[in-house]
Amino acid sequence: MLTSLFGDLNPLGTTPGRSIRRPNARDGADFAATAILESTATEVNDRGHMVDKHTRDLFIVGSPAEAIRQHMAAARADMDSATRQITLHDPARMWAGGVVKALSDASGQPIERLHLRHQSTLASIALIERTALPRRVEDPLKVYTADVRDASTEAQAIPIALMERSHLTAVIMAPMPESLFDEIVATLNAASHGDNWHCPHLLFLLSAPVAPLASHIASVAWPASLNVMVSTEPMTSASGVWNSVLNTWNRVKHLHQGSEARLRAPTLPGGGFPIRVGDLIIPEAPVEEDASSAENRPALTPLPEVRELGPARLVVDGLRTTIDEARVLRVLEQLMRIEGVIGSCVVDVTTGLVLGQQLAEDIDDLSLDMAAATATEVLKAHRRAARDMGGDRVDEVIVTLGRRQQILRCVNSHADLFLLVVLDKQRTNLALARFRVMDGEKLLA
Repeated sequence: MLTSLFGDLNPLGTTPGRSIRRPNARDGADFAATAILESTATEVNDRGHMVDKHTRDLFIVGSPAEAIRQHMAAARADMDSATRQITLHDPARMWAGGVVKALSDASGQPIERLHLRHQSTLASIALIERTALPRRVEDPLKVYTADVRDASTEAQAIPIALMERSHLTAVIMAPMPESLFDEIVATLNAASHGDNWHCPHLLFLLSAPVAPLASHIASVAWPASLNVMVSTEPMTSASGVWNSVLNTWNRVKHLHQGSEARLRAPTLPGGGFPIRVGDLIIPEAPVEEDASSAENRPALTPLPEVRELGPARLVVDGLRTTIDEARVLRVLEQLMRIEGVIGSCVVDVTTGLVLGQQLAEDIDDLSLDMAAATATEVLKAHRRAARDMGGDRVDEVIVTLGRRQQILRCVNSHADLFLLVVLDKQRTNLALARFRVMDGEKLLA
């Protein structure tokens, strides 16, 4: 019996090279997986090359996405009883492969690879990788990723076919143009409305440069049965990316598709969990929408604690209703009186979005929005490090960048906020500036 990455693809008594026939397949179907080549367990082949016994070639005729889709539908028909599967989708091809390798190195489990090729030309279509993550008291997690190498539409749909039968899909959004970002979101939205989609949880991991585009995800009408989450992460290492995915999984794994269990938005003051999904800000431009569609429109739910059951709701950024705008302006005006100050702002640490800002009149080479997004990642990294070392909360971070200094001051009364003050190092008394920033932080209480 031949065993592939996806399980037993040939019935007992068949030999390699014979066409794989499915019970319900029709003559002239859109696809056919025609042969599987599996390397032997030897370490060196006849040419003296190392052979990876966990790599298999699958030769495809027709639609490769449909081949994967139909196999997954047969092998994972019951999502509740199927092995827990997480699919990593990395359009920029920067992190997913590294995450799978890091998991393999850490767990000692091999990376199983399925190489899809055209039967006629042997040209590479895609490489699907899978590894297993053993859990102490749970079944192992199967982690998949697909590296698509063919530009055809059918090949580009292979990751979608893997997502459709996953329990969690994590979309890693590295720096990219806004147009590409919107195209990816639109493609996933269209797939999630399809009849083949059974994945209950969809997580967007946004890097700092694309964090301001989070509202584009919030403005999309996602299916009511799909739990859509967004998180901004520094993405400095493969292990950091995986920790974000795993922490999300640990909080949503008990929610089942088809139930009306929804996640509750945390209220201020919030918990100190390091990976907080953004309470995405809805665009301020008025949108004409009737009452029935507004009630049925699903929410982007923050990464939360599961506390209550209820219908999906659109989550509005609670910070804007909790923080007095007049008080924010007074604090910013006080911070701008610090000698040598260049700019100051109040930042939401969950999304990196600026809630209020002021910039010195003679400064034209500083973007406080970009500085805030970058500072958010710095603060999150320090909070994770403090948690890992068993330390207390992070109160303040000071960053020196050439001729400038940045003070990141956490607001104790609002765990989701911090003050960012940018200073001219040559004109500022840093010790005095820190006291003035602390006074500003107390005024926000």
